[in-house]
Amino acid sequence: MTIALPPRHTDSEPASSPWQARLPGAVGVAYVVTWVVGLAVWPVNLALNATAAQVTASHHAHPAEASVQYLLIEGLAALLFGFVLACVIRANRDRASRQIAGPAVLSAVAVLTSLAQCAIGLLVTAAATGGHVASSGTLFELLNRLDGVKMLALAAATTWLAATRPVIPRWLRGVTVLLALALIASGYAYLTLSNALAWTAFVSGPLLLLWVAGAGIAATVAARRRTARP
Repeated sequence: MTIALPPRHTDSEPASSPWQARLPGAVGVAYVVTWVVGLAVWPVNLALNATAAQVTASHHAHPAEASVQYLLIEGLAALLFGFVLACVIRANRDRASRQIAGPAVLSAVAVLTSLAQCAIGLLVTAAATGGHVASSGTLFELLNRLDGVKMLALAAATTWLAATRPVIPRWLRGVTVLLALALIASGYAYLTLSNALAWTAFVSGPLLLLWVAGAGIAATVAARRRTARP
């Protein structure tokens, strides 16, 4: 008697369900929304070389708004970004298994740095509301310098992922080139607290939003194609 075995998937992993396939794109869009809301909550743009007194006065006047902005832009956005990057790395794994370690480490550096910034931002607000001028100024300087570290890590991670090509579409690879250049410039500005180059963040910021949303949608397209396979 012959016993027929159930068919097995030829892929290394079972196909994703439809809602799981749509998740990377939805999270990518949520990342953009989180940033927009975070910027709208407290539309203050302190100079990179702002004095401790200026930092304290700004945060002391709007402690709730400042806290919400740090929680959204540095906290929640970091988690959403990490999820999208994890989906892209996972989608690239089968075809570029030797090339995922670098982007994974760089993405983790960016996410952890952003989460550290979230905590530091809340400490800046607490110090300002408590009247600790020197502490709030020192913490704000650290916050900005960490932004530079994060931007450079993002430049390297997104460029490396785009170079693997399986998931990132051609148009987004073009955006990656512009994004990397802008992130390097703004990362240098924040690391060195160069206010003369602070404007580069207004270029790298929108490009990063576009990249994350586009990468999330691209990962969703790749996941749906895997789901549709017989």
